[in-house]
Amino acid sequence: MGILNWFSGNSALDEEDLIVVKYLESKGVNKTPIPITIGDIKRGIAVDAYGYQNEVVLFLRKNKRDR
Repeated sequence: MGILNWFSGNSALDEEDLIVVKYLESKGVNKTPIPITIGDIKRGIAVDAYGYQNEVVLFLRKNKRDR
């Protein structure tokens, strides 16, 4: 967080919700694409335009040659 952010009122938490990592299809009825942001990943929930709450889960896998 820089000094200029103090004057503009923007915080690091506000910026996390603006940085889109990937667009994925919602698991709700309408299957609309939703932007997954850094804030969504930290909270573990991404909400689509219709209010359906999608759970955000990260998986780590070994390299193919290590399996």
